[in-house]
Parts: sequence; structure tokens; C-alpha cells
Amino acid sequence: MNEQKDILSSCAGSGNPFKTPEAYFEGLEDRLLSRIAAEEQPATPARHPAWRIIKPALTLAAMFALIFGMGYGVLSLTHTLGRGVGSAAEEYASAEEALIRPVSLIDYYQADESEETSELDEETLVSYLASELSFADLADIYAQTYQEK
Repeated sequence: MNEQKDILSSCAGSGNPFKTPEAYFEGLEDRLLSRIAAEEQPATPARHPAWRIIKPALTLAAMFALIFGMGYGVLSLTHTLGRGVGSAAEEYASAEEALIRPVSLIDYYQADESEETSELDEETLVSYLASELSFADLADIYAQTYQEK
């Protein structure tokens, strides 16, 4: 602990470490007035004022061209450039018609009529209704059928 006090007392010294340079305040007023006069002088006009206006517009146009070029490149690499939106929608609609099975009994009959008309026996009808309808729906159909008679 005594060593620390000795180090601090030797570093601190006895005098003020901050001093002003010789004759600093004698020329201070002249230096300040010359700086103020230099700041009040009008700035020299730019050599090309039109370039300052055109430069941001050219930068913006270049960015749009870059974005457009990137989009065009992606479309040409994925081979979707020539296809229109309508052709994709038509492909989807044709695939939808071909792959989705009829969901109602009427659609089931219409699909069968277009292929080949055949008699629908009672066992096929019962198995179709059992697979497509819940037990509660079958009970309602049964109740409605026999209540009318």
C-alpha cells in the first residue's frame, strides 16, 4: 500500500501539467477574425451543377435496369418466359378435372353415363352410400324414406 502512494506521488508531481503556448493570446483575435472572414465568403459555384441533378436519376435508372435484368434472367433460366398465365391456369384446370373423383351421387351417375351405362345393383349402391355418408346421414335418409310412405 505504501508503494502505491509512492508511485502516485511521484507521477503527480507538484506543478500544473497544463500550460498555454508562449504568445498564444496575443495573436488569438487576429486568427479568429481571419477564420470568420473566410467562412463568410461565398462558396465557389460547382463546375457542373447539371451533373448534380442528373446523377441521382441515372443511378435510379441503373437500379431499375439491374432489377429488370435479374428478373428476366430468372424467367429465362426457369423456361417460364414464353408461357403465359392463361396456359398455366388451363393446365391446372384440366389436371383438376382428370384427377378429382366425383363427390356426390349425382356426379357419380353422370360420370358413369358418359363412360358406359350399366345397371346399378342394390349392393353397389349400399356400399357406395356406406363409404361416403356417415351413420347419422344414413339414418336420416332411412327415416325420410319410410316416413313418406
